[in-house]
Amino acid sequence: MPDTPEPRQLLGQALMLAGRDFQSRLDHDLQRRDVMGISARHRAIFLHLGRHGPSRAVDLARSAGVRPQSMMKIIHELESLNLLERRTDPADSRAKLIDFSHGGRRLIDELSRSTETVWQQYVDVVGEENLERLVHQLSVLATEGEKKS
Repeated sequence: MPDTPEPRQLLGQALMLAGRDFQSRLDHDLQRRDVMGISARHRAIFLHLGRHGPSRAVDLARSAGVRPQSMMKIIHELESLNLLERRTDPADSRAKLIDFSHGGRRLIDELSRSTETVWQQYVDVVGEENLERLVHQLSVLATEGEKKS
């Protein structure tokens, strides 16, 4: 029988597989409810705007780790889906801020509903207290990672 790997050896695999599982469950729930989801390349924008609010395209590109030209293409795609809108930056009238449109905020509400469904599925596997501890610890790691970016 093979040796059981140490937690240190499983860290990367476990995080990647858990992230993939979460996204799969979320997408499945959205499809079940006939809600249009977003693609992987759009998720970085949703994550950034959800955490930081309206932002310039250059900041979205930096956060996603893509070139500004690539980010503009993604922004155009999401605008054409009525999920994002641009408005003048009050701090600099020459610049534009990217933010959720009304349709984008509705999608956020739908994502929240699906997240609640996935939460309950995970509670059924590991229990509410364990899941709450796990999310807290992952949030600490994510915050630490953002500080280094």
